This record gives sequence, structure tokens and C-alpha cells, in this order.
Amino acid sequence: MSIFEEGYRTPAGPSRNRPHGNLTMLRVAVLLTFAILTVRLFDMQIINGAEYARRSEENHIIRTNILPTRGLIVDRTGEALVQNVGVYSATLLPELLPRNPDQRYRLYLRLEQLIGVSALEVQTLVEEAESSGIGYIAITLRTNLTAQQALALDEASVDMPGVSLEVTPGRRYIGGNEFAHILGYIGAQSPEEVSRLRAQGYQLNEPVGKDGIEARYEGDLRGQAGYNAAEQDAQGRLVTQLATQDPVPGNTLELAIHAGLQRYITQLLLDNMRDSGSTWGPATVAAAVVMDPNTGEVLALVSIPTYDNNIFAEADIRQQELVNLHNDTATFTLLNKPLTAAAPGSTFKIVTAAAGLEEGNITEFTSHYVGCALEITGETGQIFEYPDWRCHGQLFDVRGALAWSSNVFFFLTAGGDLKTTRGLGEDVNTSGTILATWARRFGFGQPTGIDLYGEAAGLIPDPAWKRRHYVGEPWGPGDDEWFLGDTYNSAIGQGNVLATPLQITRMTAAIVNGGRLVTPHVVNRVIGPDGEVVRTIQPRYQDVGVSQKTLEIIKEGMLGSVQYGAGARAALSITSVAGKTGTAEFFKPSGQLSQHAWFTGFAPYNNPEIVVTVYFDVGVGGDKAAPVAARIMDYYMRNVSR
Repeated sequence: MSIFEEGYRTPAGPSRNRPHGNLTMLRVAVLLTFAILTVRLFDMQIINGAEYARRSEENHIIRTNILPTRGLIVDRTGEALVQNVGVYSATLLPELLPRNPDQRYRLYLRLEQLIGVSALEVQTLVEEAESSGIGYIAITLRTNLTAQQALALDEASVDMPGVSLEVTPGRRYIGGNEFAHILGYIGAQSPEEVSRLRAQGYQLNEPVGKDGIEARYEGDLRGQAGYNAAEQDAQGRLVTQLATQDPVPGNTLELAIHAGLQRYITQLLLDNMRDSGSTWGPATVAAAVVMDPNTGEVLALVSIPTYDNNIFAEADIRQQELVNLHNDTATFTLLNKPLTAAAPGSTFKIVTAAAGLEEGNITEFTSHYVGCALEITGETGQIFEYPDWRCHGQLFDVRGALAWSSNVFFFLTAGGDLKTTRGLGEDVNTSGTILATWARRFGFGQPTGIDLYGEAAGLIPDPAWKRRHYVGEPWGPGDDEWFLGDTYNSAIGQGNVLATPLQITRMTAAIVNGGRLVTPHVVNRVIGPDGEVVRTIQPRYQDVGVSQKTLEIIKEGMLGSVQYGAGARAALSITSVAGKTGTAEFFKPSGQLSQHAWFTGFAPYNNPEIVVTVYFDVGVGGDKAAPVAARIMDYYMRNVSR
């Protein structure tokens, strides 16, 4: 029988007699709970809805970068040249400020008491940020707070919504002023840098390298930023910690620079700026380069005058010093002088000698009698006189001409005399072009590629260059023509020829390393935070295309210069030195004629370890630069481990 047919029957058993009190209580509890929730919901949404909405808006998810520790910079012996320090700054986040204008201004007045920034200035900064729609970006009110100011601000900020004490990575350059042009400095991002660096994950308050190694190796030194994500209330207090990632410190840079040698040369140049007995007066600018000719390692790169690169971090208390530094138009202190071009004078005769020997218009046996000057008869019969720097009164081959730095010999080598002696080419224009081509083979007219910014390319003129530049005012018809005198001037590093001390060093290195144009570098190794080598800077070369025979002849001429010629004051008893002097005429801004003093050389002669180039803006090469170069080589031989 189906249960449907049978009908529903009340179950039998004890369940029929169960009490109903428990079920009633449960029902009452459920109804009461819903009633409480309803009242609470009504209170939150209707009665106090605006207040809770305001609180919700004022709680923020804040994601801040944790700036990494910047990598150190050490010299080749491990001496630290920089020190990481914390820079205390007062910041203000406009979107967390009280909405009441009176409360805001009281906060501004309190800031004025704590950090010395006027309340009106703070108000202006906040209003500008809010009107620009960037109230969510913290404003840096003042940096380089003293420890006392930082402590006071940190304590007071608890009751000052939007105010924070920020500690950012800073640098202290402890090596000395001698390293300013090499190391550079770090500083705040410029408006032009902000958008580019933000795309790379930088925060607005994160310092960046501005010059020197700090700028060139920014990617290695910076490290990798971490971050902290948290919910904060309207007072900036932590509500919930959401996530965090630790930063990765930057890499350490080990330089090729020898700190002791760098300091010695700096003081040596300063001691020799005064007039050395000539009629030219004291020097105001000087430079020196010491480089391994085989690897391109730069052991010293000295620029005079120098400066304290800590000044940029202390700009708020050294403002006038910084203004004076930027406005220096007498010596341009901020320019790195080894990378700044000047007329190279007779050091350039090395290029002219190589060009003549390689082109075949002279051999090692070619000789010319050199008196006091070379006389050339022009097309109209006019006599043009091109003087030597002294009356030699003797016969010179190329070795002797290099040793005694004869102008006349290299005039004839480069341009001939339009009669019996042929120059580098079949005519004046071709000779000028060929000489310029050889100069570029030796790296002139282009940057060396050193791992520093701000390097000048120098200038190598030729007929095509003159046609492009000698047009318009103040030039007249025919001024753009290349004359024999242009070739003569270029042959001895005068006229429009410009070269940096580093380019001269690189040229000399090519003479002694077998004809390879090496790329200079001031960094040797990049070392990770774990002490492991990330990478080593490898030597890079470009072949000049000159024969070993030509190189040997030039080296012998340079040896003669120090043993018996114009560079005799570079001689040392401790080692054999070879080199080339240079004295280049120029006109000062006042119109007064003056001379640059140069010397470039190498030692030891049979197994060269270093090339040294010395430059003074005023002086005579053999008298002023040569003896300084000798003392540099002497210090190197006695004090630098090899």
C-alpha cells in the first residue's frame, strides 16, 4: 500500500512529548541579532554615514620605496673614497593635512619653529601642489637637518598629520678634493630627469649621480630599491602592514686610480704653478694623466684647480661658495682639465713624424739643414718666414728633429717647400688632408671613450673643415682656402689643432704598445654586495695602422729628447725615460701672447709601464712640464706596487 494511500501518520515514540522552550529561545536570539545589526547598519549608513565615509577616505594605502644603500667607491688598493651617510629631510604630504585652514596654518607655524622654513613658504608650496593636482606627492621642505632638528621633528610629527622625517642616502667624499673631478657627486633629480627616472622605478626624493663616476656608473651604484606597503590613517599612523621587500645594496666600484699617486701629483702641480723663471708668468690651470699603455688603466687623472665636491650636499649652508664655483669664468674649476682641449704644440709632431714615415715622403735617413726659420716664396714673389723655436744651425734627421723639437723639419715633412721638397701629398690641399687623416688614426678629433662624461673631442682641421667654417662674417673671399701655412701650423700642433691631455696620453701609449689605440678607463672592477666580482673592465683596442719600424724610430727620437734634447729635464737616474716636449703659443682673452707647457713621455724605455702627460696653461714645456713629469715617474717607480 502506498504511503499516499495510507495517509500521513503522526510518528510514535518519545519525540511527541519534547519541550518547545529551546526552540523559542533560539528564535528570539536570532531576531535580536538581526535587530542589533539593523540598528547598527542604520547608524552607520544614515545617522553617521558621512563620518564613516570621511574616515574611509582618510585611510590610505601607502606604498613607499625603501632606498638601497649606494655602492662604495674604492681605489685600486682598496682605500675607500666615499662614505654613505643619512641625510635628514622634512617632508609634507598635502593630502594628509587637516582640512580646516586654521589647523593647517598652526601646523605650518609649528614647522617654522622646528626647521626654520617660514609658514608662508610652506603654505605656498602646499597650495601650488594642490592646484597642480599633485597633492599626493610629498614635498621636501628642507634637507640636511641637524641631528637635533631631526630628533625634534620626529617627536613632534606624531601630532602633525602629513609631516614626516625622511632619511635618504647621502654621500660624504672622504678621499679629498683631489678626487672631485673623478668621483663627481650625487644630487636631487632635475625636472628633466624626473619622468625618465620614474619609469625606472626611482622615487622623487631619490638622489642620482650628477657627474663623474657617480653619474657614469649610476646603474651599478644605485642598487635595487625595496618597498613597504601599508594602510595608514589620517594622522599617518600605521593601520595595517600589507607587504614589504628588502632593498638590494649597490655594487662597489674598484678604480684603476692609485690614491697616493693622485694626491702626490695634485700637490706637485700646485707647487709648480708659479712662474719658473720665464717671462710668461704663473700658470692658472694644470692637468696630468698617468696611464698603463697596455691596458688603458688610468692610475691618475688630476685637474687643477679642484674643489670640494661635498659642497653640493651642503648647498644650503655653502650657497655663496657654490655660486662662485658656477660663475668661475677665469679657470672654469668644474671642468675636468685632462678632458679639456687646448693647442697641443710640439707633442703633435709625433703624429707628423708617423705620417711622413708611413707615407714615404721621408725615411729614417732623410735630413734637412735647420737654421732659424724656413723661408717660402709665394706665388706673387712675396717671402713668407716660418720660424723655428730656436736657431738650431745643424742637420736633422727625424730622430734628431723629434729630440730637439724642430719646427722647420716638420714643416717640410708635412707640407714641403713648393720647390724641391715634397710634402705628404702632391699639393697643399692633399697634404693637409693626409695629415688630418693620420691625426684621426691616432685618436684626435674624437673622444677617447673614457668612462667619464664631459670629454671634449678636440679639433683636427683640414681643407674641407676650413671650407665649412670660414664663411660669413668676419671672413672674406678666399679666407676659406687651405694654405701651406695651415699645413705648417697643423704639423706642429698649432693653428686650429686642439687636443686634450688624455688624447695626448693615448697617442703616446699607441707609440709604445705596438700601435694600438687603447680605450682609457678609471674603473677596473664592479664588485657585488656579496663580494663577488660582477664584471672586470677589459682592455679595448683599435689598430692605428702604423709599422713597427716607424714606432721604433719615433721612440728613439723621444729617448733622444730626454737624453740630450729639449726634454732633458725629464731624465731620471732610477729608470730610463723617453718623451716629447710641447710649447704652444696662444692669445689670452686680454690679447696678450702666451704659451702652454706640455710634456708626454713613458718609462721604463725598454718595457714601458706608464705613460705620463703633464700640461700647464702657461709655461715652457721643457722647463715647466718635463721636470714635473719626471717626478711623477719617480714617485710611481718608488711607491706604486706593480
